[in-house]
Amino acid sequence: MLNKLHFQQFEFWKRLVLGLVAVDLFYLFYSGLSIHQLFDSPFHYKGLDPTFWLLEGSGLVNLICSNSQSAYLFEGMLFLCLCLSIFFIKQRIWVILFGLFLLVYQIVFNYKLGYHTHHLYGLQFALFPFYFKADNRAIAFNFSRFMLCLTYFMAGLFKLIGSAYMHADNLSNTLQSQHAAYWYFYPNGSRISWLQFLMAHPYISNGLFVMAVVMQLAFVIGFFTKRCDRLLMVFLCLFHLMDWALMNLGIFMGMCIMAYLFVMPRGLMDFEGTKK
Repeated sequence: MLNKLHFQQFEFWKRLVLGLVAVDLFYLFYSGLSIHQLFDSPFHYKGLDPTFWLLEGSGLVNLICSNSQSAYLFEGMLFLCLCLSIFFIKQRIWVILFGLFLLVYQIVFNYKLGYHTHHLYGLQFALFPFYFKADNRAIAFNFSRFMLCLTYFMAGLFKLIGSAYMHADNLSNTLQSQHAAYWYFYPNGSRISWLQFLMAHPYISNGLFVMAVVMQLAFVIGFFTKRCDRLLMVFLCLFHLMDWALMNLGIFMGMCIMAYLFVMPRGLMDFEGTKK
């Protein structure tokens, strides 16, 4: 009876994560970021990007993006595997196939845009524990959690090393340059009023920047203990909520899906909720 209850709880969490990934992908596609809607970026730093040259040599991008029909076929297979992984929750093969299609989508997506986007990284580490059998799932879960902590801590550490926090007008200048187009098209928007306030009060905006850096640095706690995981989950969601409010960055959902790594009961990873 206890095992059956654990199976049901594990499957609930797995469906929840897959469902959130589905919502994020639908949002991306609705926003015009599906493969068949992307064009090659003119700002591609090919010389410093080994992934670009690997893709060039493999011919994978040409195979998928040669025409709209092949792009539609690839995207159809992507969503088919996602649906099958949700409906046949006990079979790992579908989530593994979906993960592979998602990885190819991520690589092609980054290739076409000319830079590597953070939110797609978040989706892979959110799914990673579900690729494995029960014997190795807990290890994969802890690895994903560790990589999450490492990513945010290093992001904060590089900001600390760069000493950006020492310049009071750093964030206000960033906001001014980043929202120039938004400011032109929506001069009376509610977001612009908030941004104008921050630009006029650089010490307040710099205080928000310092708070964000402190939240990122706090993820170092996750290297040593799991007792503060709920606090780190709050920091993760709050950090990206601030990103969305200030920078209008649409990566909120793609990164916050990983927050489940801080709240999912650890014991569920030890039960075989999927077929071997």
